[in-house]
Amino acid sequence: MSSPGELQAGEVYLASYLIERLIQLGVNVMYGVPGDFNLVFLDEVEAHPKFEWIGCCNELNAGYAADGYARVKQSQANSTGSNASHTTQGGVKGLAALCTTFGVGELSAMNAVAGAYSERVPILHIVGAPSTSAQKNGFLLHHTLGDGKFNVFKTATQGVTAAQAFLESGANAAEEIDRVLRVALETARPTYMTLPTDLVYAPVSKARLDTPVIPPAPTVQDKSTLPTGIKLEDGDVDKVNFVSDEIERLWTGAKNPILIVDACAIRYGVPHLVRDLVDATKVKYFSTPMGKGVLHEDSSKGFGGVYVGAISDPDVKEAVEAADLTILVGAIKSDFNTGEFSYKFDTKSLIELHSDHTIVQYANYPGVSFHTLLPALARTLKAKDVEPVAEHAGLVRKIPDGPKDQMVKQEAFWPLWGKFFKEDDIAIAETGTSSFGMIDVPLPRGGTFVSQVLWGSIGWAGGALLGCLLAAREAGYPRRTILFIGDGSLQLTVQEISTMLRHGLCPIIVLLNNDGYVIERLIHGPEAVYNDISRWKWQELLSFFNADGHPHKTWLAETRGQFEEILANEEFAKADKCQLIEVKMDRLDAPRALQLQAEMSAKLNSA
Repeated sequence: MSSPGELQAGEVYLASYLIERLIQLGVNVMYGVPGDFNLVFLDEVEAHPKFEWIGCCNELNAGYAADGYARVKQSQANSTGSNASHTTQGGVKGLAALCTTFGVGELSAMNAVAGAYSERVPILHIVGAPSTSAQKNGFLLHHTLGDGKFNVFKTATQGVTAAQAFLESGANAAEEIDRVLRVALETARPTYMTLPTDLVYAPVSKARLDTPVIPPAPTVQDKSTLPTGIKLEDGDVDKVNFVSDEIERLWTGAKNPILIVDACAIRYGVPHLVRDLVDATKVKYFSTPMGKGVLHEDSSKGFGGVYVGAISDPDVKEAVEAADLTILVGAIKSDFNTGEFSYKFDTKSLIELHSDHTIVQYANYPGVSFHTLLPALARTLKAKDVEPVAEHAGLVRKIPDGPKDQMVKQEAFWPLWGKFFKEDDIAIAETGTSSFGMIDVPLPRGGTFVSQVLWGSIGWAGGALLGCLLAAREAGYPRRTILFIGDGSLQLTVQEISTMLRHGLCPIIVLLNNDGYVIERLIHGPEAVYNDISRWKWQELLSFFNADGHPHKTWLAETRGQFEEILANEEFAKADKCQLIEVKMDRLDAPRALQLQAEMSAKLNSA
């Protein structure tokens, strides 16, 4: 392992360069697990006064935490809440940093990195590697496959990251760091770099830190004003204007246009541009499950609900499919995001705006992105005098009656949470019951919804909670962070609650104790043994993980009456300590949307 050598004027150590670059990009913490190939680098991480090491229980959880951190940072960069003045706008935001050791560590984290790639979440995965000399000489080291090969994981890494840097010397190391950071920000996907032990203290030029990773782009004096980091060649201005004119033509002829916002709008940093368009045109707008929370979910402002194809609330489905022009912004047309591909749009009345192309009816325009089009459309499209959105708009507001002495049912459970939420809350939903239950629950102004709809790795939300909490702590204003997760899912990543307690974090963990994998029971095998799990004493969980005695409290709701009393309790709502509320539920009870999705998934699986 290397040791610090004497620096010349204008030089910094490579480790310091990397940390400073991350701080410049808004990354203030690093998640991971120590291993002997990253320990020297971690010395520099720990020594930095503005950077914090968050040691996790395993690398998979660390990757999940980095994912959650990046998502909440994205939401805070595009806040619509009372604290929006604390944020910045434009361009891809929300980078996270993950650090593991070579081989065993990086492979453990790979599922989390793949999920971030799938869902467009930028993470820099730093892998502490053996020294360059050990690699060149093919030493038979631990954490390797015993064959002297050190590039064996390269192929696997290329499949789940947008760029890779395998550092071999200090000569171009800073340039390579900037390259993978730039790709992560431009593509909103994870990137990868190895940091050999003997390069940690390699000297590099400090002057390079004065040049931004993504340099500012010039403003185009036309219909499109470009945000920082968006490039547009002179010859492309005519193309943007042509596409804008085509959309304006369709808009002028439409009587009932709508807008649907999806996940890539927030991944690529354009929620503020979508809001500008909505404000300018007064268009009715909807979201998808992956796009939930991107815009203010208030029917009085034009929000019509969450559209999920055939499994949408009937009023939402009717409103969307009655439109004569639909603008999709940042669409990801996955099965769970579209109601098993049940979208009903006529191509002649469909416009799709993406990060790197635009589709207008049957024509595809590569290179024309929503970064350039949204500002142009906000200035050129005239406001429509359309029928206002119904007050309920498919949003859960009415709470069904039910016996107070029996288990709370899903149909009442989620509307009750809708009454509990307040401005700037963060809601994290595990794949399955929770993510489908949240579909029809409106978020207050400034609220953030975090869910892994596309990758759907069970237990993801338990690890992501840690990152969400730390990002919320950085916001500079109070944000309650509430996790909804089933007993089966939490068993996969439960260890990270100990990390939350160690750092004095204050989540509200809502445990849906329904005795197994409900989403799997609904798709196939309702009574099958493989959908069963071990029953845990959840009421003892926080005490078990809390040897240092950090403030915490556990609640138990076996009946609807008990559940409502807890939600009304001021101590619970204050969220000033780590809390777990265990809610007993029937093993086959499920939200309406999940029941419909499960039926459709079962049919698709059997096809």
